[in-house]
Amino acid sequence: MKKLFILLCAILSLQSLWAQIVPKPQSENYSGGKFTITDKSCLVYDSSVRDVALYALEYMPFKQILSSSKVMPGDIQLTINRLLDEEQYRLTVTDKNITIAGGGYAGVFNGVQTLLQLLPANVFSKDAKFPLTVPCCTIDDSPKFSYRGFMLDVARTWIPTDKVKRYIDLMAYLKLNKLHFHLTDDEGWRIEIKSHPELATIGGFRGGDSPVFPRYGKFYEKWGGYYTQQELKDIVAYAAQRNIEVIPEIDMPGHSKALGAIYPEILCNYTPDGSRTNGLEIRNVWCAAKESNYSLIEDIIREVSEIFTSDYIHIGGDEVNMSQWRKCPDCQRLKAEKGLQNEKQIEDYFIARTTEILTKYGKKPAVWNEAIEGGTLPTTTRVHGWASIKKCLEATSKGYPTIIMPGHYFYFDMKQSASETGHNWAAIFDAKKVLSFNFESQGFTVAHLKSVAGIEASFFSEIYIAEHPEKSDYLDYMLFPRLTALSEVAWSHSRRSWEEFYSALKSAHYSRMDAMEVTYRLETPTVNYSNGAITASTTDGSTIYYIDLTSGKQSRYTKPITTTKPYNYEFYSRRGTGISKRTGSKEYYARLKPAVTVSSSIPCSSKTPMTNAAKYNNSIVRTTRAAKAGDWIEYRFAAPLHCREIEAMTGHIHLRRCCMMKGYIEVSYDGSNFVKVADFDVAGATIKPTEAIRALRIVATTTSDAEDQIVIQSLKIK
Repeated sequence: MKKLFILLCAILSLQSLWAQIVPKPQSENYSGGKFTITDKSCLVYDSSVRDVALYALEYMPFKQILSSSKVMPGDIQLTINRLLDEEQYRLTVTDKNITIAGGGYAGVFNGVQTLLQLLPANVFSKDAKFPLTVPCCTIDDSPKFSYRGFMLDVARTWIPTDKVKRYIDLMAYLKLNKLHFHLTDDEGWRIEIKSHPELATIGGFRGGDSPVFPRYGKFYEKWGGYYTQQELKDIVAYAAQRNIEVIPEIDMPGHSKALGAIYPEILCNYTPDGSRTNGLEIRNVWCAAKESNYSLIEDIIREVSEIFTSDYIHIGGDEVNMSQWRKCPDCQRLKAEKGLQNEKQIEDYFIARTTEILTKYGKKPAVWNEAIEGGTLPTTTRVHGWASIKKCLEATSKGYPTIIMPGHYFYFDMKQSASETGHNWAAIFDAKKVLSFNFESQGFTVAHLKSVAGIEASFFSEIYIAEHPEKSDYLDYMLFPRLTALSEVAWSHSRRSWEEFYSALKSAHYSRMDAMEVTYRLETPTVNYSNGAITASTTDGSTIYYIDLTSGKQSRYTKPITTTKPYNYEFYSRRGTGISKRTGSKEYYARLKPAVTVSSSIPCSSKTPMTNAAKYNNSIVRTTRAAKAGDWIEYRFAAPLHCREIEAMTGHIHLRRCCMMKGYIEVSYDGSNFVKVADFDVAGATIKPTEAIRALRIVATTTSDAEDQIVIQSLKIK
């Protein structure tokens, strides 16, 4: 029995070691015993992987690193084994030495990442001290996909160079190897082009005196930034040391409003109707017929090609408003002259011309999935399948090398639960759903899989700007642990179950993220109200806190809270640098839904009638024009309304867009006379009525944002 007990303990110990490495390796064998790295240990490396050695030196304070083939007892060796694939590695730990052999630079780097995860978590804070012990083991590992990516959108919300490098580090820890860098869009141009410096110096900023109109947040200041070519070269080199390829995206022919604000001559040859937009220009598509546009594109691509070492430049091709080409006499003339069947083939023509320029400078095109719908792009074009699984299947079935990144699994700007911030057009999901992605169950056959080039997650940053990006940890919270789960899907040949993966997070990986100061998302506490008391609990070892909403005081939760007003309490938990969302009991979320009639001075679209705003089910109303000073929205209740609080907002429910910009809220207590109760600056306001009201109005005092509509929501009433 004693021997059996010892054996069971040994097995459990080995299982705890297996749980430490994320993503899960292909093969692990722990033999017992340990190796100790001391201040006398030397890091010995092949000359071709010197940069890996320098990287390792940031985490392990060796007194000596040496380019040599001679290894002494106590040393750690980084070496190339050409019998292995480029990213494959073998980590061997004996009681005398550690050897990391990789098929190439990438394999050795991957092996170093695994070694770091076998060390105490504080190594990731870069202040570890020797001695450090490592379990004796042999780990043979290689990735399932050669493309394991993350797309970071810096166009909608500016992210400075140091933060970009931080996310490169966080990708490297997880063996992700492609940074898809979304540098341009409607909202900003973030890359210096020396032949056209105004693209960045003007297009890198919006609001204030910039011709680029503000959007999503920071409406009343000139705000933004851009990367100089030298900064981008530094980012590329920094990423390359960490086995990450940076793939730039210059989004066109659509998503080019910022560019059009600087160079209106790139737009199509017609005068747009400004009556819906208060005269503001909202066109965002390059004219496909102007030869001067292709000269400008060549100037841009020539310089982008000199900065980035990637074989690919992503040129967009998504969400092109082709009505602009239909209205353009030049584009229609081009269509007739070239025998193009429809506007989709105008886009094919534009992309083919752009591809010729890419080829001239030694680059290949990558595009979003819409770009292949014209049917004429060659299958050498790499496709990023974002819109749906169906679109990914269509691309792979046509033989296009395809990056799988459908929004309802891999768009990390999506909400993680119904009551959190984020988009919701694709899905609401957390790390558990990311880990559940399965090719076979999604309809991918063997033939489809032959064209799957890899997997990518993304973060489009519309919402980030409203979360105070200069000081917010919102991006961390949205990415982790979802990006950790993505790494397992992209790397591991046989991934763990959710239960095993979640155990690895709690037992080991949370501690690493603490050391890296990552504000990762914890599971939401469970909150219940019963018999006059609120109780809260978690399953992840985190500490629970509560907020008394009447006073704003925060306290540690230690016992049930006795109250007759459970809606006045919010709860959240913390563990290390992790934090959960704020939550409450079902009474906290309860809403009143009184019968109401909604009307407005602005006509609504026939597709979204005004009755939508009376349904209390997240239906919205879209108007047929933007708001002007004096426009109003009225909510008239069927009976006097008694309530604690009313949130009256315009714009999308999840996003500061299509809003009344400034105005006030007024209410009527008798149904006839109105009195102003609150001002607002962007979207709307929350009021706390002291008596029953019969009607409420939102009144604009300025024009709305740079859209051709506003969005009317239901009231949120408590």
